[in-house]
Amino acid sequence: TTGKTVAEMAVAMANGLQESGVWACFKHFPGHGATVGDTHSGMATTDRSLKQLKKQELVPFASAAENNIPFVMVSHISVPKVIGDNTPSSLSSKMMTDILRTDLKYEGIIITDAMNMGAIINNYDPQKAVLTSFEAGADMILMPNDFKKSYNRLLKAVQKGTITEERLDESVRRILKLKLQTTEA
Repeated sequence: TTGKTVAEMAVAMANGLQESGVWACFKHFPGHGATVGDTHSGMATTDRSLKQLKKQELVPFASAAENNIPFVMVSHISVPKVIGDNTPSSLSSKMMTDILRTDLKYEGIIITDAMNMGAIINNYDPQKAVLTSFEAGADMILMPNDFKKSYNRLLKAVQKGTITEERLDESVRRILKLKLQTTEA
């Protein structure tokens, strides 16, 4: 299946969901098409270059941007030929901010895959990973390993100025914009 075919099917599905009042989410950015491993239990990686990803796996996510899909879920897949190391996409500003936001022009909400999955908790301090993910561009953090500890870590970072109020407001605005659309519908 080509990226274009997947994009067409995904947009049709998203339109059907949204006509019924359900917001769609395209996942798992940057795509599981050529990955090895399983992020539920450990690391997953792809050896694709950015040029290769743009021809195939990223096509549906470009379509998400073009079609105003409200959510994109970023995975814990590492893309060493793009990032330069094995950092999961969910912790990478290169993947979320540079590629998804800037290159693909995605303006909706970026939500992480579950942060209590093996790819994160077996390799990173879970609360530090939540902070790193938000700093890298995630708007919403799905299922942190310990919600209260993760919340407090983010709160302290905002209070110290490590995370600026402007950065926090970017995510809050995206979330509130979608909530307002929901209440107006």
